[in-house]
Amino acid sequence: MARASKMGADVATREANRSRVSGYICNECGKSIAQGELLMVRMVEFDGGRTRKKKNVPYHRNGTCYKA
Repeated sequence: MARASKMGADVATREANRSRVSGYICNECGKSIAQGELLMVRMVEFDGGRTRKKKNVPYHRNGTCYKA
């Protein structure tokens, strides 16, 4: 999207890109996430001081699904 704004794309094009479906399903509510609402949270499990497993978990950015 940064490239689109630098190239002079109009507001309608940018809004269409934000509302496009990202292909991810929210881990909390189970609904699909739009591109502009996608928040990827990296979850790390520790095993005796060493990182054992890392994975990215998708959430909605709006604040209702992901609570820190």
